[in-house]
Amino acid sequence: MRRGRWIVLLAALLSLCVADAQGVFAKTLVLVLDTAANRATEAQAIVTQLNQVGINAQVRVWQTSVLQPQIIGGQRSAYMTDWGSAYFDPFDLAVPKLVTRGRGNYSFYSDVAVDKDLQTASSTANDVIRKSAYFDVQKTIYKDAPWVFGYVLQNIEASSTNVDGWTPAADNSETVYGASVRGGDSLVIGMRTDSIGTFDPAIPPSRDTETVLRNIFDALVAHTPDGKVVPQLATSWRRVGPATYDFTLRTGVKFQNGDPLTVDDVVYTFQRVLTPGAISGQSSPRKDLLGPLLRVQKLDDTHVRFVYAAAFPEVLLLQALVHFQVVPQKYLTQVGEAGFVAKPIGSGPFRYVRGTVDSQLVLERNDGYWAGPAKLREVVFRMMPEPSTRVAALLSGEIQIAQEVAPDVVGRLKASPGIVVRTAEGTRSYQIELNDKVAPFDDPRVRQALNYAINWDPILKDIYHGYATRLATCFLPSGFGYDPTLKPYPYDPTKAKALLRAAGY
Repeated sequence: MRRGRWIVLLAALLSLCVADAQGVFAKTLVLVLDTAANRATEAQAIVTQLNQVGINAQVRVWQTSVLQPQIIGGQRSAYMTDWGSAYFDPFDLAVPKLVTRGRGNYSFYSDVAVDKDLQTASSTANDVIRKSAYFDVQKTIYKDAPWVFGYVLQNIEASSTNVDGWTPAADNSETVYGASVRGGDSLVIGMRTDSIGTFDPAIPPSRDTETVLRNIFDALVAHTPDGKVVPQLATSWRRVGPATYDFTLRTGVKFQNGDPLTVDDVVYTFQRVLTPGAISGQSSPRKDLLGPLLRVQKLDDTHVRFVYAAAFPEVLLLQALVHFQVVPQKYLTQVGEAGFVAKPIGSGPFRYVRGTVDSQLVLERNDGYWAGPAKLREVVFRMMPEPSTRVAALLSGEIQIAQEVAPDVVGRLKASPGIVVRTAEGTRSYQIELNDKVAPFDDPRVRQALNYAINWDPILKDIYHGYATRLATCFLPSGFGYDPTLKPYPYDPTKAKALLRAAGY
């Protein structure tokens, strides 16, 4: 009898072991997906799919101003994020997001091979070597899956058919020097934001800020809507050493107050950015865009030199310079920082007349512009953060250009007489970032499982109406070094479950 009991107990234990091996008693993966309100619908669709593979997932919606500091501080484990690149090159996306302790590395991802490859891509002028390094990075992060890789959205904007000479830019900028309005000389743009933040080019917090600033100020170079770099205040440039570049300045350029624009103004502009605390005690957050730049120095009245601490590719320098508008040293010194942002003076095609950064800004044509006066007499930037308000204003004729049109109203606008919808490939990566330093996301099998568990196609179709493109990693098709042979993770719930079981869930 005693022997019989032992046999029964042994059989029960064996049964438990088999059940555990089969995953019957494995723990359930619990996941809270944090998001801002603008992506709550998308987050809920994702959570529904995760629940279908056995993950106990739920959505938590935050105000962006509250969520962002917690993400940066490592207090959240899974969160919807996006990151825009100021370059048509991975330097401003992959480097801050993937390099160990990068300024945008909220997932705390770290891989020695990735660090090495991105350093190579950031320090050689050889495009073949740069491209190979970027390809290697994409293969590595695809396997490591530090995030759930998402998509890139097209930039959708709409305008009156009376607007000529304008097209939306990939980076959302609205430079309207070449634009005109049939039957009028005034253009009103409905902005997607509630404020542009500042008039100081050294501290623009957003693309929306640059939208306005690029019409008031000029930089050494500019770029076309598709990202091609063209001369602006500089007429030419050349590499004179592994880490040294010389620029020739355009002559005869004047600021909007009549003062001449000189090499000293260019040097002063970059000193404010490079010197810690140089802007009323603040340091420019844009310094990292310039790479390891040591100094900018005057060579003579028409030449300025950029000196780097290490080799830096010309293509990266030029893409950076697009975002650094030249300010007038004499005027800024006279009126101070506060006086300058209250009444900005630049060398661009339009000058600031009146308005506030959180309401409406009125610019008038700069008749003394070096490239000739703009066709428009007046440009108005009106803050309209609510998408439906922008659409209604466009349809009523209150505005002539509407930024960031929602995909679900494109059909309505296309059917409306007098309205045209235009798109540009976006430069912003959307994803779910994971805190790779905390369980369960310190296990790459779990991260890979999440990538297999989400079927993005119906989400992008239903929410973004086809104006989004899946990404295999965070690298963008519009950027240099993009690997088109690397395909996005396929939707495979069976594989997702197998990976979760292997990880103990």
